[in-house]
Amino acid sequence: MSVFLAGTTSKVDATDWREALCASLSDTPITIYNPYRADWDSSWREDIRFAPYRQQVEWELEKLDKADVVVIYFHPATQAPISLLELGICARVPGKAIVVCPEGYWKRGNVQIVCQKFDQPYLL
Repeated sequence: MSVFLAGTTSKVDATDWREALCASLSDTPITIYNPYRADWDSSWREDIRFAPYRQQVEWELEKLDKADVVVIYFHPATQAPISLLELGICARVPGKAIVVCPEGYWKRGNVQIVCQKFDQPYLL
């Protein structure tokens, strides 16, 4: 069993949601793919020719596809456009995504409709 952690990467809360989820699953025999990079900074150009960026995106796409489950968290204080893309990528695979989208997220209605249409578990 493997889980990919998609969703908000911005540090907006005192506790990082990825760290909390990883800690809660630490006794479970699963592989967790966490795309968060502490070394990502403003020097990284979002350009296909910038090797570290390209390698990161390719790694994320590979693990997103490989994972049995994708947890997607849409924090209300962020726009998280890549998370919307990640939802779109896995939405057509029944039960692949577990979506957490609290009230206040700017595209919550869209996320709810996509989850309903493609029978994806939706929390909050």
